[in-house]
Amino acid sequence: MAPLLLFLLFLCLPHNPLPFSHAQPSNPTFSTDPFPEPSIYAYPFGLDPEYELAHQVLDETPQRKEDNRRALFWHGAHHQYYISYAALSANRVPCPPRSGRSYYTHNCYRSRGPVHPYSRGCSEITRCRR
Repeated sequence: MAPLLLFLLFLCLPHNPLPFSHAQPSNPTFSTDPFPEPSIYAYPFGLDPEYELAHQVLDETPQRKEDNRRALFWHGAHHQYYISYAALSANRVPCPPRSGRSYYTHNCYRSRGPVHPYSRGCSEITRCRR
């Protein structure tokens, strides 16, 4: 009997909807996205052209640029990019991937020598190809 009485009492009470407050994060740079978007700062050799065209307007704001500069890791659908400690040192730019040069090559863009300066010895597997 008591649960029925409480239920009827609850139905009789006026139901005034309380105003909802739209909470804003105290830090406007807070993002619930677990993986930040790629940026030219996280990967200094450029992004896919399609991505750059689609997100060109988003990168215009100064706050957005500051957020992207701090992104040291980006995990997209197909790629994972990391910035090494050596690349974070002053006046160092990592070599682009798939360029043939080591990621840690000093002054990567000034290097003009052959990409693989070593020579292989003859063996049955290589058949003396260089």
